[in-house]
Amino acid sequence: MIKLKNRHLTVIINPLGAEIVSVIKDGYEYLWQGNPDIWKGQAPNLFPFIGRLKDEEYEYDNRLFKVKIHGFARHSLFEIVESNENYVSLRITGTPDTYAVYPFDFDFIVSYELMDNIIKKQYMIINNGYKVMYYEVGGHEGYNLTFEKNKIMDDYYILFSDNILYNYTTDKNIMINKQTEEINLSDRKLYLKPEIFKNDALILDCSKLSNREVVLECSTSSRKVKVRFEDFDYLGIWTRPFYTNYVCIEPWSALPDCNFIDKKLENKIGIRKLTAKKTDMLEYFIEVI
Repeated sequence: MIKLKNRHLTVIINPLGAEIVSVIKDGYEYLWQGNPDIWKGQAPNLFPFIGRLKDEEYEYDNRLFKVKIHGFARHSLFEIVESNENYVSLRITGTPDTYAVYPFDFDFIVSYELMDNIIKKQYMIINNGYKVMYYEVGGHEGYNLTFEKNKIMDDYYILFSDNILYNYTTDKNIMINKQTEEINLSDRKLYLKPEIFKNDALILDCSKLSNREVVLECSTSSRKVKVRFEDFDYLGIWTRPFYTNYVCIEPWSALPDCNFIDKKLENKIGIRKLTAKKTDMLEYFIEVI
């Protein structure tokens, strides 16, 4: 495990998946600690795909490739590229195993930097090959809903910049529909209730938000988590559809598979295209208050 620490935060990162597994401020654990009976994950990194693929496969160059939900990075062991007391970068590269499911020569680098009470998280994607590379990338941090003892999910809400959200609906196979639905908020607050997750995650179109920033708050606590995600066009909000004590706030570069397009990789909604020998960088910020 890798420990980052400053006078505000102590953050632990697992090289397996380059995943944050602990965020402590003032002795309080802000990150979900995983429970195999509910959700064993904590903060997986999603690459090179987000969400589900139709039949767990996609088409590229007249071939079909099989990939599980959210891609393979979350199950990969990353090597440390650089580290100090408040910064670390970790990397995976293309291998024969990855080429079998994702035929591109890449470096995927995840870095974390502590800046006072803020975690800066950056994704760097390098195309080492000689052809256009297609990819998706996103985060999946789960935050504790235990800011105060004896509180339940209903006491928590996510504060947005607007009173109307635009949510992509899904079909019975959790494939994205073409149309969005409006979610009307009161005082810009999305209260966390099991029924809003009955069809899985909320998948929000961030292009229609006036500000790409959300705040997880409790009605009876001063503790908060603010997520700023200017580089990401979509935001997933997810937990299980029953009373739980965590919620995931997930900046995404692209949509999961849609039921109105084919399986071709280049046709996926939001897929990023990286030309040969070029580099992309996307970042978001987690402020622990």
